[in-house]
Amino acid sequence: MFKVSLFFFAALLAVSSVNAQTIEHVISHNEEIIVTDPSKGANSYKRNTVFPSKDKDIRQIKLILTFECPEKDSMRCADWDYVDHINVIPENSDTKYEVARMLTPYGGRFQKDWIFQWEVDVTDFSEILRNEVVVDYIHTGYEDNKTRGWKVTVDFEITYGTPVAKPLAIHKIYDGNYSYGDTSDPIENHLKPVSLKANAATAFSKVKVHQTGHGMDANGCGEFCDKWRDILYNGEVVNHKDIWMKCGDNPLYPQAGTWIFDRANWCPGYLLQPDEVLIDAKKGESFTVDINMQPYETEKPSAKELLVAYVVEYGAISAENDVTLIDIIKPSSKRTHSRVNPTGGRPLIKIKNNGSKNLTKLTVKYYLDGQKPKRYNWTGNLAFNEETLITLPEEIFSEKEETGFTVALSKPNGKRDGYMADNVQSATYQKPDILPGNMVVYFKTNEKPGQNTYRVEDSFGNVVFKKDSTDLMPNKLHQDTLKLAEGGYSFIVDDTGNNGLEFWFHAKEGVGNIKILDTLGQAIKQFGSDFGKNITYNFTVKHHTDYTLDPKPSVNMFGARTNGPVNVDYFSNKKAEVKVIITQQEDESKVVQEHVYHNLNRGIFNYDLSYLPKMRYTLKVIVDGEVIFKNRIRLKE
Repeated sequence: MFKVSLFFFAALLAVSSVNAQTIEHVISHNEEIIVTDPSKGANSYKRNTVFPSKDKDIRQIKLILTFECPEKDSMRCADWDYVDHINVIPENSDTKYEVARMLTPYGGRFQKDWIFQWEVDVTDFSEILRNEVVVDYIHTGYEDNKTRGWKVTVDFEITYGTPVAKPLAIHKIYDGNYSYGDTSDPIENHLKPVSLKANAATAFSKVKVHQTGHGMDANGCGEFCDKWRDILYNGEVVNHKDIWMKCGDNPLYPQAGTWIFDRANWCPGYLLQPDEVLIDAKKGESFTVDINMQPYETEKPSAKELLVAYVVEYGAISAENDVTLIDIIKPSSKRTHSRVNPTGGRPLIKIKNNGSKNLTKLTVKYYLDGQKPKRYNWTGNLAFNEETLITLPEEIFSEKEETGFTVALSKPNGKRDGYMADNVQSATYQKPDILPGNMVVYFKTNEKPGQNTYRVEDSFGNVVFKKDSTDLMPNKLHQDTLKLAEGGYSFIVDDTGNNGLEFWFHAKEGVGNIKILDTLGQAIKQFGSDFGKNITYNFTVKHHTDYTLDPKPSVNMFGARTNGPVNVDYFSNKKAEVKVIITQQEDESKVVQEHVYHNLNRGIFNYDLSYLPKMRYTLKVIVDGEVIFKNRIRLKE
């Protein structure tokens, strides 16, 4: 069994007192290699794990899930977008609770040093995450388990302190992989109303749902069809939701498979964020909860709705006025916020009202280490349990390459906060790129320029340059020289097709290329073409200041799905020895082509694979002995 503790003390900016939070990390699975069991379609990794005893008050439990490529030479990151479950079986119980659900990424192009981390709040399960429990990580799927897998860490970050409200009971009301669209077995035969009676001390309750759609019938259901779901309390609809998620802005990109395709409440490489709906079930009352899916029938059903739902009962809310700082989104070094960072613009934070009174105002103080705090008085109207994003009014900037950024909340509704210890957070500020005032936007379109626009905005949202889709011609290089004043900016590219300037599944749309150059034609920043929905690149302009050229070569490979032709576009600011090696995917020691270029800094190269057996291959670009690019090639008939 594993139990790892880490104590962290956060100082709250208060007049005469300092509050502290104690945080403990309970790790059930520590860098474990997770593989499939093709004979069963699921592989179980059960670990006895010790959590805090029931006499300790818990404020929050956050599950932090880390994926890495295996370190074994014979094993690489796994390929497929499978469903993984993190289940808990409490002490002296046979009941299984799914506390989290992971949808694995397409890992075929990740390098050995790849790592990504997600998190989800699992505080609603705090009553069962006590004493010694079994944490069962279940990895589903059928791919080969000798040559691919994941290195996984499951970390429960436990923050001690007065709970927002005392948890009293948790009821699992649905748990199944239900057929959807099958007239012989309608889903509503399984999603029948559930009757419960609230605890005598219950002040409010919450319906918590984990739901994802899977399978593939003639209409794309359940993975690729947009259907709605209702949650009913005592026969009345209290929540209506489309079971659908846009995937083109996934922070984990690019991936090897169809990562951009929208799906039924999930995306590849995503830790599911549950749906939560408050209901007025309280004080010994009997009540019913029901879940209804949009009516749907099909002749050859294969769709499944993977659904687990709970009702969690709580006692009285602990404080009238209680605001919590949930997250600092900008600036941040978290990988899940990487699409909008680094930044020298205006910070973005997320707050939550944990007080019984509606939150209508509060004070926000924020500062970079060593700088004078800035102050912002926020106004709004947040009910209990509601969250909102706040963009703070002033830009931030430090000459340090990396430093701390702190946010402190105070005076909710003008009153003393009922629980001040979760009002302060610090994040890592990373210095944005410094660019000269004169620069060139290099934008090479693909065959679908009507999907693209690009622009430059200052930190306050004012557009200082814009190129509409109507200004762009197909398969053409557009170069725009900009002259910008000093300050913070964002270069933003939008793609309405959600498939960037290149995507292997849409080969007929061709490939494009985006860079920011200096006036000498050198690359300051180069962007990958497989970016999905958008690019946001934040930078700061300072005149008469040295700027840094992009030290990384840009590699674009087109022909990931091909009957023979593959081309590689290479662009670098310095000359080097460059190798392009094409191998069999399943055995990279079997080299089918190798090309060496001496003193190369730029070039477009074409390779013909049509003579090879129809199978999957891997193309690697190696610069001065280091692999800087890796992608799969599917050679088709």
